Amino acid sequence: MGFVVAMNAQRTIGLLILLAILLSLSGCKRVRPDAPVREEFEPAATDPVSYMAGDITFNIRDLEKKINKGLATTLVPEETFEGRKGEAWHLRVERTGPVQIHYANRRVYFSAPLQVWYTNPIGLRKEKKRKSRPLCALAVKFTSPVAVGSNWHLLTKVKFEEYQWTQKPTLRLLGVKIGVKNIAENILDKRKVDIERAIDAAVYKGLRLDREVGKIWTDMQEPLRVAKVPENIWLLPKPFSIAAAPVYGNERQITVPIQIAFRVRTRFGPRPVIDTLERLPRLLLRKSLPDSARLAVLAFIPYSDVNKVLERTLEKNKLDLVGGRIKVKSATISGSGRKLILKTDVAGAVNGTLYFHGNPAYDTLTNTLRMKDIDFDVDTKEKLFATADWLLHDHFRDTLQTVTVVPLRQPISTIPQKIEAAFARGKAGKKTNLDIDSFQLVPKRIIVRPDGVQLLIRVESKVAVKVKRL
Repeated sequence: MGFVVAMNAQRTIGLLILLAILLSLSGCKRVRPDAPVREEFEPAATDPVSYMAGDITFNIRDLEKKINKGLATTLVPEETFEGRKGEAWHLRVERTGPVQIHYANRRVYFSAPLQVWYTNPIGLRKEKKRKSRPLCALAVKFTSPVAVGSNWHLLTKVKFEEYQWTQKPTLRLLGVKIGVKNIAENILDKRKVDIERAIDAAVYKGLRLDREVGKIWTDMQEPLRVAKVPENIWLLPKPFSIAAAPVYGNERQITVPIQIAFRVRTRFGPRPVIDTLERLPRLLLRKSLPDSARLAVLAFIPYSDVNKVLERTLEKNKLDLVGGRIKVKSATISGSGRKLILKTDVAGAVNGTLYFHGNPAYDTLTNTLRMKDIDFDVDTKEKLFATADWLLHDHFRDTLQTVTVVPLRQPISTIPQKIEAAFARGKAGKKTNLDIDSFQLVPKRIIVRPDGVQLLIRVESKVAVKVKRL
């Protein structure tokens, strides 16, 4: 009797265990769909061309100082002129005060006080001991168009415009003053070309834009870190040409519009090492230039970085879906053709792997890269029909869509401030100011690649470069 009871109890326990196994099997479905077939990818985007447009502004008073420093006091060295009766007149022309500059109507106006000296040709002393005496003094005005040459020099073509006598031409012969206005005018007429050339040469030597722009050109090739999280992101600008439009100005300053053409690459990880710098090329001359910068950033976002963000999101917010019956253990994103593939490992009422596909999109309001239009992969959908079709009608896809977001606001929206800060720290920033007034992002194209996503973003901004001192 005891043996029969024991057998019955054993059978009952066995049935209960079997029932528990069956219940567990019926409540926990195994899903093992095949991974989606990889489609052909689009060709990678080529590096787009970016443009930094700005104005290089020079203070006219600074330009005056440069020209006066480079302009010799003696404009026409002592030369011998033959008088009407064969006398040997020794004359020279000197600048007795600073050159002053005025700008109006796209022309530069120069004014300077001049003194003409002579040596008496028929004095009683020997020729070597004769003293130079002032023949006359005058205030002279010159005018010139102004432009920048392809060799980076400021170019003028000074023309003698008018003059006023501040000391009328007279000379002393044997103690008698004699008016020699005609002689003085003849001297000035013969030597005004030399005076004009002397001022042109002083302007040419005094202002070389390559010395100022060269610092900007070099400094902008330094890597710019625009983000530290989730990983260091660097912008690598590589300029290759620079153009200038016609010079303009006002009473206080002269302005040269410039536009630098360059390409920008992105790098992740430690600070990139720049082995060689592009040298400043010859200046291209244009009739006009846009006044806004067009920065085209070709950002590359590796799937490894996208998946780091997803991993952190899942660690922070455990996704208990479908009334707590499904839990997402891990999620990874990869590419296929023009779509993104989302692979999720789930546990709970359904155990196994679920595959989804969706389209990459860039949200201009939040500056985020996200995966939208998420749907189950074909094979995954078929497996769910056979095992857990209720999952197809749940909000699982919508929930996943909210977490497949990679924030780019910090890297992208701070580009102008980062450029300004890097410029200020560089050597060029010691003598120039860089001001980025406006900033607007325009997404152009998203390309899915085997190892990540290429994001082409156009950044439109107004940039002003002002030279603080020459």
